[in-house]
Amino acid sequence: MDNLKWQRVSSWSLVYFIVHFAFRFVKDGVFNLLPIMVVFVTQVENKWFWGQVALAVAIISLLIYSFFYYINFRFCITDEHEILLNKGVFKKERLTLNFLRVQNVNIAEPFYFKPLGLVNCIFDAAGSTSQEAVLPGVTSLYAEQMRERVLAYKETQQQTAAKQQPEDTHTNEPQQCLLLSNKEVAKFGLMSNMAILALAALAPFMNVVLEFLEKAVINRLESFYQQEVGVLVDAAALAVFSILVLVVLVVVLLSVLMSLIRFYNFQLYFQAGKFKRIAGLLERHQLSVSLDKVQSLLIKQNLIARLLKRYTVQCLQATSGGFSAGAKSKQSLVMPVLSLEQVKQVCQWVHPWLNLTGDDFKALNFKGVEKALLIKNLCFYALLPSALIAFMGYAGQGYSPVYGLLCAVLLSSLVYLSYRRYGYYFYQYQGRYYAVFRSGMISVHYRVFELYKAQSTRAVSTYFMRKSGLKSLSIQLAAGTATMPYIKAEQADEIIDFILCQAESDQRSWM
Repeated sequence: MDNLKWQRVSSWSLVYFIVHFAFRFVKDGVFNLLPIMVVFVTQVENKWFWGQVALAVAIISLLIYSFFYYINFRFCITDEHEILLNKGVFKKERLTLNFLRVQNVNIAEPFYFKPLGLVNCIFDAAGSTSQEAVLPGVTSLYAEQMRERVLAYKETQQQTAAKQQPEDTHTNEPQQCLLLSNKEVAKFGLMSNMAILALAALAPFMNVVLEFLEKAVINRLESFYQQEVGVLVDAAALAVFSILVLVVLVVVLLSVLMSLIRFYNFQLYFQAGKFKRIAGLLERHQLSVSLDKVQSLLIKQNLIARLLKRYTVQCLQATSGGFSAGAKSKQSLVMPVLSLEQVKQVCQWVHPWLNLTGDDFKALNFKGVEKALLIKNLCFYALLPSALIAFMGYAGQGYSPVYGLLCAVLLSSLVYLSYRRYGYYFYQYQGRYYAVFRSGMISVHYRVFELYKAQSTRAVSTYFMRKSGLKSLSIQLAAGTATMPYIKAEQADEIIDFILCQAESDQRSWM
């Protein structure tokens, strides 16, 4: 190890470390410090002075830590085709990543590196984001050379395995592209749950915020409404309602802004079985994904997306963090807002057999789950809560028994929608076997995957399910789990046996 040629990154990479650790603090540290922040806001006097002191200490600590992290950061490309990273301040860490374990080599161009012609070279491994190797502040030429070197080595090592596989029919295909306008990207901000998360983060401070708004804004609005509308409406209630609407609008605008920052000028290219995505406002992030690396295709449509007639499509890759980590990772290929025609286009690239016709996925002949699931969910999630509310009404707790009836109708409708959403569909195409699992309630999710990529299978059956000859099926993939509850036991056993047969007999690499 003493003979290795260790290298430093550019001194400009110090800017990357400062931004990186500042973002990590905002993302992880702020939520961990929420209890302290609540105490600070509610109990500490002279908040402005102590807030300035805390901010100054945080900034100085960030700069010092980033500087020492840069001093200790070293990398080496060995003759054994490995990437070595030495990093850390209080805890020294050495990361070793073999070229064969690299899924993608992505190039990101942050806005602060653009005038300097520098980029971040990201070696994405099939694991958590903490295990990816990032070389910040390198030239774009060096990053392109590293990408070619890694991909060339992998291609050389996999030539023998490639000869045993069917001939690739994609090599002569022309490049195809999918472009999204920023107007379409802004719709993703309306479709995503970022606004709800932002409101949840503000919940601990809501009393302080409302107290401030009451003194600064609501009283003035109340006086204004009192003069304009007089006794026609309650001026105080109208003022509070106006402020709440304003807060919701601000949060929605922030959600739209975040979607534009992430997916600005979205460009997606597909050729020879490989995706290439370029997007981002502050950081033009270039992501390359091989079709063989895609573990499953997830097509989602929530309530707002249904109103906008749009879908969100994700190509999930292997990750040690499970589905949630894969969905939220920067290395996850996300197509944020697609029309049905664009979804059909992407499906033709990934799964040519998935011929969607008409206005929806209804062309697929989904097989539903058994009615026992509907009966069970109606009892536990509709009738039982409704009976409790009705009992409270009879007991004089301020609830009318009518509320119990309304609750029963509402919950029963939601349970029925969830029951109707469940469905599974299997298909064979050119000797390959695929599955589509559907789930949801008001929203709908379609998970499409090839059977041989299953990692494990499991069937669960309770006492009453065994009496009825039912089982719940669970298929573990390298990027999440596909589940289908309450299907006939013999069907579940047949599906498990066939999936295990495909996983054991198919010699193709699953990643």
